[in-house]
Amino acid sequence: MDGKTILIIDDDRDISEAIQHIIDTETQYRTLWIAESDLVLLSAPHVRPSLILLDYLMPVMDGLSLYDRLQAIPTIQGVPVVLISAATSLPYEELRKRQIRLLRKPFNVQELLDVIAELALD
Repeated sequence: MDGKTILIIDDDRDISEAIQHIIDTETQYRTLWIAESDLVLLSAPHVRPSLILLDYLMPVMDGLSLYDRLQAIPTIQGVPVVLISAATSLPYEELRKRQIRLLRKPFNVQELLDVIAELALD
């Protein structure tokens, strides 16, 4: 999967399917959804996404820890990441240092499309 792919990393099937539907119908990007952090780490070297949408509250490891692990993968370095979260307490300084955008749940379709248009690399 080269370019034009948005990688969705979220353990919530309903939210992921809704995001996939929006992206598939409203953009030219394909989507790849992976729900488990260990599978993400195995698959990521083979995926060259244009953008990563990453849930913050994941089982096993949180989104920031997973982000740090993903940055060690050469094909992922430099790919923009949007952290998606409904959490009220987030490490904002850590997000800023890593240049990670935040999209708060619940978000509307236009907010998602705007962040994709702004950040996705082709």
